[in-house]
Amino acid sequence: MLDKITFKVFGYSEAEIRDILSRAAIVPMLVEERGRDARVVFACETGRREEESLHVYKLFRGCVYSESDETLAQAVLDRLRFYQKTLSVAESLTGGLVTSALVEIPGCSECLQEGVVTYSNQAKVARLGVNPATLSTFGAVSSQVACQMASGLMRTGVNYAVATTGIAGPGGGSAEKPVGLVYIAVADEYKCQATECRFEGTREEIRLLAANTALFLLWKKVVKPIDFDNMVIE
Repeated sequence: MLDKITFKVFGYSEAEIRDILSRAAIVPMLVEERGRDARVVFACETGRREEESLHVYKLFRGCVYSESDETLAQAVLDRLRFYQKTLSVAESLTGGLVTSALVEIPGCSECLQEGVVTYSNQAKVARLGVNPATLSTFGAVSSQVACQMASGLMRTGVNYAVATTGIAGPGGGSAEKPVGLVYIAVADEYKCQATECRFEGTREEIRLLAANTALFLLWKKVVKPIDFDNMVIE
């Protein structure tokens, strides 16, 4: 007899997932992916579920966030509820996509305190307390500004804050800061860590990748605090 196993994996394209599984001699029943957020379903012999599951976890190196059909937002809220923690979100290029994904989940108000879209520099300064000198020196799309955005929300008393800033295109990029450059900051009571991401695609695709990555980095932070300093996601 066969058991059906579902995994949710973040950070890989459908082609990459199929290649990894193929090299491990695993034939999936289904692979669905959008914005590097994937649902992978495959069959294993009854009684070997634990062994096969462990194999999949090793193949995807810590990027499996669920063994069910829950979304990234659901996974984040489940962990926040479990630990009885609260969250606020500050968004620039994602324009509310992160907050919207969380708000789609019933009962999100147990954890989600607020979501703000601070698109202009003036809004970042007035609403989040970003230092004008930081904006002048490093620019709005920088790890320094991302961290100040998140830290501004931490002053409201939440346990976690996540912030996004970047260039979604199609215009506005430069050689130094190309379209697709995104910084995502995740803060807790101890520190704020910014992750540099470099995405490709349309404006819609880059914004979705940024929102999904923000949720995944937050999930990792809540489940197991990790030092994301100097990490680059492509």
